[in-house]
Amino acid sequence: MATGFFTLTGAGLLAGLLAAPRAELGRFFSTLHAVMALFCFLLVVPFRSADRHATLGSAPEPAAAALTCAVLAGLFVLLFVAALYLPQGRGGRGVLPGGRVGLSLLLLSLACALATVVLDAWIIAGGRQPAMFAAAAVAAGALLGAVVVAMDLGHWYLVRARLSETYLIRFARLLGLAVALRAVLLIVGLVLFGADSIGGLPVYLRTVTVDRGFFFWQRIFFGLLGPAVFAYMVSETARIRSTQSATGILYVAVIFVLIGELLARYLTVGGLGPM
Repeated sequence: MATGFFTLTGAGLLAGLLAAPRAELGRFFSTLHAVMALFCFLLVVPFRSADRHATLGSAPEPAAAALTCAVLAGLFVLLFVAALYLPQGRGGRGVLPGGRVGLSLLLLSLACALATVVLDAWIIAGGRQPAMFAAAAVAAGALLGAVVVAMDLGHWYLVRARLSETYLIRFARLLGLAVALRAVLLIVGLVLFGADSIGGLPVYLRTVTVDRGFFFWQRIFFGLLGPAVFAYMVSETARIRSTQSATGILYVAVIFVLIGELLARYLTVGGLGPM
């Protein structure tokens, strides 16, 4: 459970970093989120090695490939951070930190991280609707990355008074889009997985919403409804340039998303489908 969660969080952080105005925010903003992503990848490498050895009797290839991609993602992130601190990568006002080399390394790291996320989802799916599991995992990473990077972006307005509020509005919209995508994929995943289950869709939906309803409805509230409201509130407060209020809202949004995605991961690993 934790292995896949930290991997998709790392991938989301890298994606959020790509969407951020890095040239305006400076080198430390890129360093902070790259190191956070690197920590996510390194944290689970020992567990991935154990998972790989545990599958030697069945299907080791996906687990081994996931381990390799996770290591490569971490390596490229480390090189990206190094590129930020090279003389030609330090950038300046309006100059992208790391330059083209840094951007290429960031893209390579994100590609490897996404490959790991997809492989993790493929393993968990066990042959049932693997595409839906993969899509849900990628959307979860996008949601986690959007809300965390948005919250950190809010803090930069404290030290960069001339930073345009349009960047925070953009991330509020990205957060709203990520929530909407997560919700759509959840509904589609429930229908497809339920129709493919023993007893059919009605029995499956009863199991999810009633028998496991204590966890499922909390997942809906914390992971979808709350963040959707917060995304709108952040957008509106950013429009009046009340960036400190927007950042405070994003603090709560991060907590909600973390709870929602942990519950989603628990239900997914528990065999209830792509949550």
